[in-house]
Amino acid sequence: MATAVQTKIIKGFNAVDLVTVAVFAALYRAAWYVWQIFGFLFPFNIVLATFFATLAAVAAAVIVRKVGVFTLYAIAAALINFFFQGEALVASIIYLFLGVFSDAYLYMQIKAGKDPFTSFRDMAIAGGIFAFLWSAVNWGYVFPILFQMEFSIGMLFAVAVSCFVGGVIGGLIGYKLGDRLKGLIY
Repeated sequence: MATAVQTKIIKGFNAVDLVTVAVFAALYRAAWYVWQIFGFLFPFNIVLATFFATLAAVAAAVIVRKVGVFTLYAIAAALINFFFQGEALVASIIYLFLGVFSDAYLYMQIKAGKDPFTSFRDMAIAGGIFAFLWSAVNWGYVFPILFQMEFSIGMLFAVAVSCFVGGVIGGLIGYKLGDRLKGLIY
């Protein structure tokens, strides 16, 4: 069992894996229009952004089942955001690193002899890490510093926690979605 699980660390990505990650990144970016409809609720409409980002990242990870999916997803979403939606380059570069810690967690679980891609708990933790970093980057740097928006500390904390909770819920739904899609594909 441990040998079969450890081969997931070594396996590279094939074209189907890369297309799957790119499709989920594109779906996330297409969902941008959904939370922009609720722009009058800003900054709380960004909860939907975190929800969709984590949902798509976890679903892609469950389908592909290889370490590195969260990082590839973050890179694909940042590139789509930069080239097609005109995001600032500095913000896009920061978003490139959001998946690294989730992938590190999955790597540690695989090294421990587990298969985290089939575990609801492990994927919830990986999605929670992704959602936490997404919230921290958005509300600790991008909005207050890069876009120079002034918020009170209480408001920043409330929105960051709301985004984190929305992301965790998105991750839980993403696990179920990815598991069902994986069942349809294979």
